[in-house]
Amino acid sequence: MSRRHLGYLLQFVAVAALLLSAAATRSRLLAGPSLQDVPRLDGVRLYFSEANKEVSPFDRSGDGLSRLAGLLTSLGAEIQVLDWRRDIPTDADLVVIAGPTKDLGDDQSARLWAYLKEGGALLVLAEPLVTTTVEGGSILVEANKALQAERGLFLLTWADYGIRARDDVVVAPSDGGELALDVIAGGARADHPVTAGLAGDLAFFGARSVGFDASIQAFTATPLVFGGGALYGETAYIAYIEIGEAAYTVNQDTAPESLALAVASEDSLSGSRVLVIGDRDFATNAGGLRTSPPNTAAFVYPANVEFLLRAVAWLAGADETATVPLSFSTPAPTPATGAE
Repeated sequence: MSRRHLGYLLQFVAVAALLLSAAATRSRLLAGPSLQDVPRLDGVRLYFSEANKEVSPFDRSGDGLSRLAGLLTSLGAEIQVLDWRRDIPTDADLVVIAGPTKDLGDDQSARLWAYLKEGGALLVLAEPLVTTTVEGGSILVEANKALQAERGLFLLTWADYGIRARDDVVVAPSDGGELALDVIAGGARADHPVTAGLAGDLAFFGARSVGFDASIQAFTATPLVFGGGALYGETAYIAYIEIGEAAYTVNQDTAPESLALAVASEDSLSGSRVLVIGDRDFATNAGGLRTSPPNTAAFVYPANVEFLLRAVAWLAGADETATVPLSFSTPAPTPATGAE
């Protein structure tokens, strides 16, 4: 075992202990609504891409996915980094592409597509914006050029799975004309293995909406989570940053009633599965997997955690009968933000 594998496993030993606790303990430690049992992931092999500036499962910073990696490992999963110089390994139960800011190359898309056609599974966390610090300490916000809706990987997934992230930014408008990026998805949730019975807030921190084709095809595309309320997909968000004004525009922006934030699709012929979440921060240490106090098992958004663990289990085809109770400590109060 490498040092970095051992490091993050030790860091999350407390989380693993809670995850495998008895139901009686769970009843005392639940944060918010009751959480469902989650499938174990014994022997499941997960391959994370890191070649296109994705967030890493070994990164312990706020931008990393180490908390998610610790939970997955505690359930029995094995985590590897994908080597794009070779074909995707035949033992890969799931490939994870978490918020790239550099687009996948044609060769990478081709390898991924060959893997899916053989019954593979893919989890994509899309990201609408890229922020960089420029000279003088100013923050520059630009549209993310990776995984655009009309080219590359999403051109393929739209044709064969009826699923792609749109080129918009999900916002919550205020009476004063401001557009908040941190939102709670309060809309409908599907009766699907990932979301059935899922309670509690699902938090997003700057997301793209996810388009889906619900027509009768060889695939079944299921919107898992709708935005709800006044949320809509702003297609001119960069212009809003520059001039400070924006409003919902019919036939240009994504309408509230069609605003899905996560969509799953399954191909009935190959058995392959794809799930797209419109926000990488949905899963990061400082985003949807934030804890209070820090570095504890007191998740501020336990529903985000449950969603991700159940999503991985469904994508990888884990045994749904081998489950463990999911329980976390009650989080301490946190400063108010737009997503709390």
